[in-house]
Amino acid sequence: MSLQTLPGEKTAEAKNWPALLRGSVLSSAQSKHVQYISLADRRAQVIITINAFLIPLSLSGYDKPDIRLGILLFIFAASLSIVFAIVSLMPKRYQEDREGKANLLHFSGIWKYDEESYKEMMSSALESRNTITELMVSDIYHLSNDVLRPKFRWIRLSFYAFLVSLVFAVFGIAMPLVV
Repeated sequence: MSLQTLPGEKTAEAKNWPALLRGSVLSSAQSKHVQYISLADRRAQVIITINAFLIPLSLSGYDKPDIRLGILLFIFAASLSIVFAIVSLMPKRYQEDREGKANLLHFSGIWKYDEESYKEMMSSALESRNTITELMVSDIYHLSNDVLRPKFRWIRLSFYAFLVSLVFAVFGIAMPLVV
């Protein structure tokens, strides 16, 4: 059976197509946002691991007075990079909608209700195609705005601090050798 119909003719399949497409698009967007969160968390973990490995390694040269300042600057910037990465891993509190209603699709909205109240609210939301779409769109917006944006900002700061720590290390070690 084809989705193409004559003008004015509507089949059950043709009526369901926009709803299926909308559900698929929203589900895909929500899934991508969750993947981005996972990607950001993996990046933060890599930054923490690399810096946690390099800091003790750099301490082995601390007994040399010529490069001590470079090592201290490196350790400071690498520690700052670790702090930024840890902050990016901290969970962001999910904000309630402006009307004070919690999102029924997000776990932080679920725990605010007892089981029976949640079931009633969810079944009434599922009856209305627009309500469930609004809930999904709201969830995607909050994932992007409240979770991903700050997370990637802290990751970016962590990368910058890591880059600065490497510059400090190179100049701190190279300058005494040149002079």
